[in-house]
Parts: sequence; C-alpha cells; structure tokens
Amino acid sequence: MPVNLEEVMEEFNQCRAIAAEKLKAEPLPANDKEARLRLESEIAKYGLEKYVVQLETEGYTILPPDFGAPLKLVERVRNAILRITAERDEAQLTIASKFAGTGRTYFHMLPDDPVFEEAVVTPVMLTLVTYLVGYRAKLSLNTCAIKTNELDERLAFHTDISGRVPPPWPEISLTANVNWLLTDYTRENGALCVVPGSHLWRKPPPPEFLNAHDHPDVKVVNAPAGSLVVWHSGLWHGALPRTAEGKRILMVLLFAREYWSGSEPFWLSATKEMIARNPARFGVLMGLQDLRSPYGRRGPRADLVATLSSDLGKWT
Repeated sequence: MPVNLEEVMEEFNQCRAIAAEKLKAEPLPANDKEARLRLESEIAKYGLEKYVVQLETEGYTILPPDFGAPLKLVERVRNAILRITAERDEAQLTIASKFAGTGRTYFHMLPDDPVFEEAVVTPVMLTLVTYLVGYRAKLSLNTCAIKTNELDERLAFHTDISGRVPPPWPEISLTANVNWLLTDYTRENGALCVVPGSHLWRKPPPPEFLNAHDHPDVKVVNAPAGSLVVWHSGLWHGALPRTAEGKRILMVLLFAREYWSGSEPFWLSATKEMIARNPARFGVLMGLQDLRSPYGRRGPRADLVATLSSDLGKWT
C-alpha cells in the first residue's frame, strides 16, 4: 500500500513550524562572526580549550566521565539500550547489524526513549560537535552496538566518509562522531583504535592498513565507562575483537554538516511532542531547518520558504 505523501509532509511541516517558533526565542548565530564569538564563549564556559587542540592535532579527543555527559544520564542511556535491545525482535537485525567487527548493532534508537533526546543536546558534547560541523549540523545516525567474545573479528580501519567523498578531502570535518562508552574500554574489551593525526592526510586508509591494528602508529583507546570519544570525519579508526568475558556496550551519535545526506530519517521520525519539549537546537539536529529538506507535490510551504530564504548564506 503506497504511503500518503501529503499526510506525511503535513506532519513534517507542522514539526517544522514548531521548530521555527522555538528558534525565534533561541536563534542560531546570524553570520560567521557571531558563530565564532558564540562558539569561543561556549568553549571557554565549559573549559574545552585543550580538547579543541586535541581535535585539531590528533583528530580525536576523550571527554572524561561526568564531564562530557553527566554520569546519571550515561547510566540512563545504558539502561535504555539494554531494555530496548532485549525487546527488539531478532527479525529486525539485518546481516549488517550482526557484523562482528562492531558487535550486534541496533539502528535508529532515538524514537525509542526520551533519554536519547537528552543525549543529543548534552551541552559539553554539543559544543565540540559544533566546533567540528557547525551550528546547523544535523544528526545523521543514532545506533548502539553490543560486542561479546563470541566471534574473533576486528573492525577494519576506515573513516566516517570513506567511500562517500573522493579524496583529497577538505580540511574541515564533514561529520562529528561521538562514541558514548557505556562500559570500560581496554584492548581485551574490544576497544576502539585510532591513528592520531591521520585526519590531516585527507585520504582513506590504504588496503594494506585495513587490518593493521598492531601497527606502531595505532593507539588503543583505553577509557573508563562514561567517557565520550569525539573525532573528525577524516580520522582513521577501527576496533579490536573482544577477548574478555561480558559485553562491550556503546552508543554512537554521528552528526553531519547541513548539506550531508543523513543515514537515518530523523526529520521523518521526530514528532511534534519531541520538538516541543526540547531546546530549539534539537529541531535543527533533526533536519527540520534544512534548506533542502523534503517536500511533496505541493512543494515547500510558502511561509517556510519566506522564513528560510532569509537564511541563505548563513553556513555557520
């Protein structure tokens, strides 16, 4: 049975209208100068200067527990993931979601529990996301992965734009990946591996490096539960197999610049209630203020076109 596109777009436009009203009270910076000044203020407010330097030089940074996100929020995220993954039917897991390199992966978590809404607008984390991909960034995916020691497979080295953007890549980051570590990360626990500084090379890992997890340039991320790892789109990264008993539990939030095509349709799954109960930035993250957002046979709503046309050129 075909989808009634006009009904879908009417719901979407209602969400956009609510998001636009919230932005009137909490506007984004109006130009690049305002964006720089606001971002500098936010970096200073949260004491993020050294983490910004690490993003620039190493391509990644680690926010310690109870700093990047409150520990109580991290615990609620972990509990929600354990509950939801236990409830989801096995039929919902595709071959890709069972890939051993990442662990068993569950997609599009955001609509399943309001705790994920809180997570995507966590102020300290969102400040670094803004540093990498701007104030008009949108959420591209929200997944979780649970890795055990059942299969001895590594996640090959790659970047978050491998296969999507031909090299040489731009110096700016096109995406901002944030891994919420919900269990301790060590080599035995199947930790993330990175090649510090590789984002400066502006190219993907060569074939001979895809499984070079023991290369001397590779650094294993050892970090306690509650840490947040943030990185640039060009960073070479992979993961080790888990050899220890138990589970490695991870939540991934991938943010992208406004013009990037998101992997998951949050503009479609976000509800009016979700937009209304969250800060204005949440609606932007859902893609509701994207100048190229979708529309049906009637085209974009005239009032929204008039509002959004004044924003042309504000790529902050």
